[in-house]
Amino acid sequence: MNDPVALPDIDPIDRLAILAAALPGAAVRQRRIAAPFDAVWQVIADLEHAIPRYEPGVAQVRVIEQRGELLRLLVQDTAGREDAMDARLRPGWCLMQSATVVIAFAARRLGSETLLAHLEHRRVQTPVPGRSGSHYRRAALAKIDQELHTIERLATHYGR
Repeated sequence: MNDPVALPDIDPIDRLAILAAALPGAAVRQRRIAAPFDAVWQVIADLEHAIPRYEPGVAQVRVIEQRGELLRLLVQDTAGREDAMDARLRPGWCLMQSATVVIAFAARRLGSETLLAHLEHRRVQTPVPGRSGSHYRRAALAKIDQELHTIERLATHYGR
């Protein structure tokens, strides 16, 4: 019999950890958000409106194509440069990637709260003379921490 066997879906937080392990230098943080999963995920899934509110380098996001959970995005940074990104978006999992960057979110319900994980990875690392990689890693982690804080603030007010 050739019936495919349904495999259990991997927990989104575990999936993000696997992705991080496959991307050397990826910056990852997790935060327990004091808001229900649905409110947190509403912020993450509102790509066009929410991303520019929590991501300081993004001025605008436009969904230019959607086929189910697969999307094509046009992202404009604050300097006016545009980059096309492919995305996969479903409850608890958002993966966006271009030729230069990989960004992912994963979420899991924790009772009335949410565990949210965020990954950022630059595909091309451009070292600056005299600067240590650890300095850039600390800066990337601090940026993610700030983004998670902003997402929490947005989630507690979203839909009101």
